[in-house]
Amino acid sequence: MNLATATDFLLQAEALLDARELQPALELFYRAEVLGEDEDRCAAGRWVAHMLAGDFGSAWKESDAIRSRGKPDPHRYWQGESIARKRVVVRCLHGLGDTVQFIRYADLLEMSAASVVWEVQPGLVELASCFAGVRKVTTWGLERTQWDVQVEVMELPYIFQTDLAELPIASNYLQLPAETDPAFASGDGPRIGVVWSAGEWNLSRSMPLHLILPLLARWDCEFWNLQGGPVRKAWTELECPRLRDIPACDAGVFSMARVISQLDLVITVDTLAAHLAGALGVPAWIMLGHSADWRWMIDRTDSPWYPSVRLFRQPSPGDWISVVASVEESLNEWVARAQRRWAA
Repeated sequence: MNLATATDFLLQAEALLDARELQPALELFYRAEVLGEDEDRCAAGRWVAHMLAGDFGSAWKESDAIRSRGKPDPHRYWQGESIARKRVVVRCLHGLGDTVQFIRYADLLEMSAASVVWEVQPGLVELASCFAGVRKVTTWGLERTQWDVQVEVMELPYIFQTDLAELPIASNYLQLPAETDPAFASGDGPRIGVVWSAGEWNLSRSMPLHLILPLLARWDCEFWNLQGGPVRKAWTELECPRLRDIPACDAGVFSMARVISQLDLVITVDTLAAHLAGALGVPAWIMLGHSADWRWMIDRTDSPWYPSVRLFRQPSPGDWISVVASVEESLNEWVARAQRRWAA
């Protein structure tokens, strides 16, 4: 008789987690750990499952367990100590979208710490001071910052033991100086920004441009190219009079945020534009893969992180066609409502 090993259970648990079968995955992670698999790897899997389910409290317990077993961090990142009345430096070491999402904790940090310095990615330096609560900004390689405690930006929800029902500053925590881009001086119809590729680091978040052509064929909307990277130029090769390109989006994150702030809607895959729109309070429709990131949870069409966001999910891995069809149907309804409002 073949007996499953601890490793077998762990691999099954990870496969179930990837398929977003959360409860069976949790049970197998526990079984694998009891049978001797790596405790931290099992706990990390359960952490993701709990976050996907919106059970942040259980996820923080897994984080506590991992930290209690861990060795001191050689970089001396946060080890569970109080940040009250301490000099805190926040290191932003992940993606730009991660920083935009979690910089919302700035006000909470300011109320607790003696001082806070945000060490953001170079591309975010210009924009960072526009977020509520951010007082001092630096970036990698500049003057040495004096600190008592350093934390990584994605640790902030854990540090503040965030509950799903009490997310801080859930909307409009990014405020830009009032200024209209000349490109928007004329035109008619709703202005809709579009992003179809999230970059090469996670290909499952991106779709081919040709799949969204049914959306771009509308005559009653203006579609604006928010896409970054080398695939951006594919937009200009399309022959459609309602497509608009705006060079400001190539000028950096601040310029992209300013463009988004002047749009009526953003339709995007899971990438920076989604977070900028959410932080600005601009309506955004995010097209997600089947195994979407934990921050979007499961079985939701909304996001408690961003009230202006609506989620469109693949019903099965790789099925972008169904996602675009759902977006197209919703866009028909959205445009009809917008036209009624303008007529009134």
